[in-house]
Amino acid sequence: MMSITWDAVLGRLAGHISEIMKSTVEVSDFVLPPKPELGDVALGCFRLAEAHGKNPAEIAEELAGALADFEGVAKAAAAGPYLNITFKLTEILPRLLKEAKENGDAFGQSDALGKQTILFEYANPNTHKEIHVGHLRNFILGASLVHLFRRAGSRVIPVSYINDVGTHVAKCLWLLVTKHGFDAKTFSSDDVDSLVDAVPLENHTAQYLGQVYGEATSAMEEDESVKDQVSFVHNALENHDPQWEALWQETRKWSMDELTEIFDELGVRIERQYFESECLDRSQEIVNQLEKDGIAKLSEGAVLIDMEEKKLGMMLLRKSDGSLLYAAKDLALAELKAQEYPEFTQSLVLVDERQSLAMRQLDEALKRIGYGKPYGYLGYELVTLPEGAMSSRKGNIITFQAFRDMVVEAAEAATRERHEKDWDEERISAAAKMLAAAGIKYAIVKQDPNKVIVFDIKKALSFEGDTGPYIQYAATRLGSILKKSGWSLGFQPELDFGGLQSDQERKLAVCIAQFADVVRRAAHEAKPSLVARWCLALAQEVNAFYRDVPVLDAPLELKEARLQLVLLARHALVCGLDLLGIPTPEEM
Repeated sequence: MMSITWDAVLGRLAGHISEIMKSTVEVSDFVLPPKPELGDVALGCFRLAEAHGKNPAEIAEELAGALADFEGVAKAAAAGPYLNITFKLTEILPRLLKEAKENGDAFGQSDALGKQTILFEYANPNTHKEIHVGHLRNFILGASLVHLFRRAGSRVIPVSYINDVGTHVAKCLWLLVTKHGFDAKTFSSDDVDSLVDAVPLENHTAQYLGQVYGEATSAMEEDESVKDQVSFVHNALENHDPQWEALWQETRKWSMDELTEIFDELGVRIERQYFESECLDRSQEIVNQLEKDGIAKLSEGAVLIDMEEKKLGMMLLRKSDGSLLYAAKDLALAELKAQEYPEFTQSLVLVDERQSLAMRQLDEALKRIGYGKPYGYLGYELVTLPEGAMSSRKGNIITFQAFRDMVVEAAEAATRERHEKDWDEERISAAAKMLAAAGIKYAIVKQDPNKVIVFDIKKALSFEGDTGPYIQYAATRLGSILKKSGWSLGFQPELDFGGLQSDQERKLAVCIAQFADVVRRAAHEAKPSLVARWCLALAQEVNAFYRDVPVLDAPLELKEARLQLVLLARHALVCGLDLLGIPTPEEM
């Protein structure tokens, strides 16, 4: 499907061809030519040829001649069995301006996803660990998908699932207690406040807890006896011992406060935060019931679901020592979601591709239980730095804050180099933060989810090539033209655009017209990368227009028409960047 504008344009054309050929031609029959210079759309003439008993190339030639004088068509040319069609700008631009005027910031909206209610789970880090570069893809990709699904007509309920219990928490709390002079086995409720006060306020963060976790992991590797001490803490937490429960809740708050700040900075908006601790008791009951119902079975003391016939292996729910696996808690989470949001029509979870088997097993288990709704997942590959993959357990991670600061510092240096003489530090800092946001987010969303990303700071901040700043700069250039015009402009589709005759003006309008179709495909395929590529293509057309087409010095009527095109192009580019979570600066 094309955009609303294309639908109208192609609808007229399809109707005219249907009359000529006495055979129905649908809007969906039109495709994009392999090369833009061939035309705006192409029509394969195979079905028409079959209906008329002719060669497809012959039909294409006939239609090329018949459409030569059709209103709105600038050119119709046969290319073998295909008919390539180029539209007049006057056929496209007024419709686009009307669409922008009516839809505003929702430019490109549609009901492509059929008005579903999607329960979308993403941004699922652990408490008591740092947020690092490896988390960024999930956060940024997920936030963009929420925008896309909504623009394509769905109601989206964004939720997250926070892993706030388990061995990693026990490790962290054990070392936190012992490194501040307390004995884990005699630690009491009276000691909790003393311990919290002993930790400097600036260390009441997930970053600090992550460092403690890393130290605890190293201690376990060096001293076997530490495992017993960590197990003691783990059991105390599971038994809800009051002193450990209080310390756990306090330190979890440190993690969540920091996570909330990061979510705000990255544009992650969550309606409901689920915690693994909410699911513990119910997951135990579910496992017992599944075993009783014969859906799960006991094998060497462990409880599992046999999925070999589905080529999904064995889904382990509970180990022989009685400890529950993530899968059991995921079943409880799925049940909780359905209870709280019974109206959802589809559940999606954004996960690291390495969790794909677990997600397929979960969906199969829910089918056997009679869940009654699709429980799908969207997978993505790793994001790393040139130094390689990261691990909190190994302690070789780069925190989000450290990474963000590196990118902002590089952006400030680049901005200062351009504007040291004419901007103060406040302007430089503000522009650098927007530049850094574009550099980070675009570098992540421009890649298809199934591709590994190796983040290069220098490339990401470049004003040339396939980068966020390059696209931001194109939008800023358009804004500069509008500002210099001194006119207060709104969308005016009623103007005469007959004077817009240049090829570059038409290319710019055609690229804008493809936006809604790109949004539809991106939503269907769950690929914000398609929007990123369109933003890049539009930025390239904008820069060519900026170079070749005078606006402010043009005669009055032509100036008015071109300013409308400039206004529309900037609006479309801002809307595209917004879907990716990227801000558009007024100046760079």
